[in-house]
Amino acid sequence: MTLFRFTESRDSRRTTTNPLSYTAAYTAAGSNDAAYVRAYALAATPTVVSLVGGTAYRQDVAVDPVGFEQWKVTVPYAKKQHETGEYTLTFDTSGGTVHISASKATIAKYPTATAPDCKQLIGVNGDQVDGVDVIMPALKMTVNFRHPAAFITLAQIKYLASITGMVNSATFLTFAAGEVLFLGAAGSEGSEAETEVTYQFAMSSNATGLTIGAVTAIAKKGHDWAWIKYKDAVETPGSVALPVKQPEFVYVERVYDTVDLALGLGFG
Repeated sequence: MTLFRFTESRDSRRTTTNPLSYTAAYTAAGSNDAAYVRAYALAATPTVVSLVGGTAYRQDVAVDPVGFEQWKVTVPYAKKQHETGEYTLTFDTSGGTVHISASKATIAKYPTATAPDCKQLIGVNGDQVDGVDVIMPALKMTVNFRHPAAFITLAQIKYLASITGMVNSATFLTFAAGEVLFLGAAGSEGSEAETEVTYQFAMSSNATGLTIGAVTAIAKKGHDWAWIKYKDAVETPGSVALPVKQPEFVYVERVYDTVDLALGLGFG
């Protein structure tokens, strides 16, 4: 039985830094089966190598015959290639500014005995409620997704434009329906090549059990808009009756259409 030998060649380990690459070269002898040689090389060579310029990943195993039961085996390494269906995700949690007219709770009022209760309204001055700008939790995500060839067509580009400014109607990227607003996409069309598209989203949590003044059990989806209708009221914290504004009704409005983002975008 011929002994199988797999040895590294003298011209092995060629490297470059820009672009990052590494090439291992071997000679194999003792088999006339190319599939066996390739399988042996796959098991005998590392999937990644650490270089000065970073980590390089095995790209292929090339097996070329050079004689009877003799082979030249070349194993190139480079930066990891993006595969179809792979994605990268970046995020920003720096928050956003929102104008609100009612607080979560009134902590104190002064003078305690004579200040009227405005039921959480902020900046009540006569017939106006001034409110205040506050920083609210806000999450923005950017997803770079690699689609298969022919997925991004002119028809798909038009569709992406049509659903920009829509909210998810079903769970998307683990977020419940109503929490993800699609801000748009950027990429290129390709009928014969895989295409990477950048998708942008804004996330806002759904809420239940909210209370504003005497109005309780308010439920609001993340990208719905809530507004307050005020009423004229009279408060007598002391001996003097004082006119005030107080919340009377709370309305929750749907301002965006909805769409199944996972179905429409092909991931999520």
